[in-house]
Amino acid sequence: MGIGSVMRDAAENAEIDIGALFAALKRNWLFILLGALLFALLTWGVAQFLPPYYRSEARILIEARETVFTRPNVGSETDRPLLDPEAVKSQVELISSAKILAKVAADLKLEDYAEFYPKTMSPVKQVLVLLGLRPDPRTIPVSEQVLTRMRENLQVYAVTGSRVIVVEFVSKNPQVAADVADKIADEYIAAQAAAKRQLTGDATGWLEPEIERLTKKVREAETKVADFRAASDLLNTSNNTSLATQQMSDISSELSRLKAERAASEAKAESIRTALKNGVPINSLPEVMSSGIMQQLNERRGALMAEIANLSTTLLDGHPRIQGLRAQLADLDRQIRQEGNTILKSLDNEVTTARSREQEQTRELNRLKAQAAEAGSQEVELRALERDAAAQRDLLQAYLARYREASSIADRTDQPADARIFSTATVAGAPYFPKVLPMVSMSFVAGLLLLSVFVLLRELFSGRAMTTNPVRAVRGQNLWGDEYGAVAQNFSPAHNKTAQIDNKLIVQPAPEPVSDKNKMVEQPMARPEIDVETIQRIYDSYTVSEPDAAEEPDPASDDIYAPNGVAAIASRLMLQERRRIILISPEGDAGSAGSVHLLRELADRSLRVLLVDMTGNGAVSQAMLDGNRPAGITDLLLNVKQFTDIIHGDLYSDADVIPTGLSDPKTAMAQAERLPVIFEALETAYDFVLVETGASSAEQALNLDSDTSVFVMNVFDSEDQAVAQTALAFHEAGQDDVTILMVPHA
Repeated sequence: MGIGSVMRDAAENAEIDIGALFAALKRNWLFILLGALLFALLTWGVAQFLPPYYRSEARILIEARETVFTRPNVGSETDRPLLDPEAVKSQVELISSAKILAKVAADLKLEDYAEFYPKTMSPVKQVLVLLGLRPDPRTIPVSEQVLTRMRENLQVYAVTGSRVIVVEFVSKNPQVAADVADKIADEYIAAQAAAKRQLTGDATGWLEPEIERLTKKVREAETKVADFRAASDLLNTSNNTSLATQQMSDISSELSRLKAERAASEAKAESIRTALKNGVPINSLPEVMSSGIMQQLNERRGALMAEIANLSTTLLDGHPRIQGLRAQLADLDRQIRQEGNTILKSLDNEVTTARSREQEQTRELNRLKAQAAEAGSQEVELRALERDAAAQRDLLQAYLARYREASSIADRTDQPADARIFSTATVAGAPYFPKVLPMVSMSFVAGLLLLSVFVLLRELFSGRAMTTNPVRAVRGQNLWGDEYGAVAQNFSPAHNKTAQIDNKLIVQPAPEPVSDKNKMVEQPMARPEIDVETIQRIYDSYTVSEPDAAEEPDPASDDIYAPNGVAAIASRLMLQERRRIILISPEGDAGSAGSVHLLRELADRSLRVLLVDMTGNGAVSQAMLDGNRPAGITDLLLNVKQFTDIIHGDLYSDADVIPTGLSDPKTAMAQAERLPVIFEALETAYDFVLVETGASSAEQALNLDSDTSVFVMNVFDSEDQAVAQTALAFHEAGQDDVTILMVPHA
């Protein structure tokens, strides 16, 4: 690695020293304070030469001014004009129109004020005019210059959520500011009233000839209706119906009455005829009893019956007196029957007469029906003429009503505008610009900020605020304790330290603290010496991968495509059927980097791969998750989380990762018997499951072995004692099928 590479690595790993930045601010506090005071002093001096400006405002309320007393044709509230926000905004544009501003400028003679029409030009403006950078004011009309200046000083806006319009004007003269604001408001109200008068006059002038034209058309339409009715004999009766229709109605009623009378007479005659035929006394029938003669006969018969009954008490039935009375009674009964026949004949005559009249009325009704059928087409045309006449008449009446209303409004000398001034402008006592104190305060604060930023940037660019802060980590210690039969040793943060330079983890032995008279001193960690020939023999007994023939070595990355490089190991793993890869990193985080390289290499080959982080510090998963520490394997063992909650995606590849987790490792290892089941479930969903055990011992790593396992040992420095110890331990345990992965150097 050359000097340039070292410098580049140092620059990439440089960090900002916040303490150095604050120290720079503290050292230069006097410079910052004096500079800010200088800014404030300059602002105060500039403010003394700025001309004061005064602001005044008038407020206008947009509303409908017509009332039930001033409107000629009083209607409902829905007939009133709708004042929506768009209408209010339109009035804002009308107030600031050139017509109103020109009228105000002429009435107040604003061209006499140098503020609106300067008589002379300053030397700077003269130079700009000569250079063509601004137009010559002498070539611009005076009215246009005044209007331009008025628009610059005028602000008209509507108050949000209301129908109030504010007319705000700024001027160097406080009286002019108030007069212009009030005058603009007054001219707007006058323009509104004039517009209403003009609209009313235009409506009256338009309605007058229209009414005359419609009057003629209505007269002609009604004349056509009357002439056609007379020519077609379609005269109307008092019920507003045609004569033929009225006659048909009367004849129908008369015919119904005759039918009813005939039916009644037939019923009476039939009842009398039945009684005479059956020998039933007819003096009890209602039709017979209504006859005067029959009533007299019944009275005489009653008297004879009474006399016979009276004499029967003293005389026998054969007495001449009794017999004479009975003879008179029989004669009366004969007379009653004769009278009944007479009544029957009378009823028969009535039936015959009624039937004749009924037939006559039926013939007349049929004649009128034929006549009405012939007049049907004429009535259709008549109704069309009547509809036309009615439409013309209704339109004429509507125009007449509008004309009367418009005429009554036009006769009024004043018409209320749909707006009123509820707040007039007042003469300002103090200028609104410049505000010296706020300007000086803001300038002082801005000076403090700008000079502080200047000092900080100077400190950063000089490099004095940059420092290199090596990342301290744990050397290969695992979170799973021996007391639970786990795969690695307890976590101890003082066992080793690592430094990360250019994405490469370099392991440095850390001194192990020992107690000496209640003091902690650092002494080197004792490591057993192993014969070099033994280590070489063990290495040679391991399976060494050959580079894939399909892979073209990249000269820029010889470490990756070496026989024991990442690409070669990935190709070898793809040729076998075992899906669980147990990774051991005797050198700690430096070796664990090889697991990440292997995982991403397999993911780049379109394989579904997952890494389970079972290291002590979780550095592997944190590097893949951008420093985050989400839920992981310990949470799954304690049933705190589910599979879907602990599997996360690698931020830099298509691989997945299960981090260490958030739960207590020792508590989680109480459920260590679930690990084989968990791994088997993961192997059904992924092509390869990589289990990173960190610096676990060979005995602890073998506890995770199964029929589908492959052991891979990450080696960063082959001369490291921890690597030699782990290799020897695997050899002594009878596990000779261990693949060595040489971690690539940056």
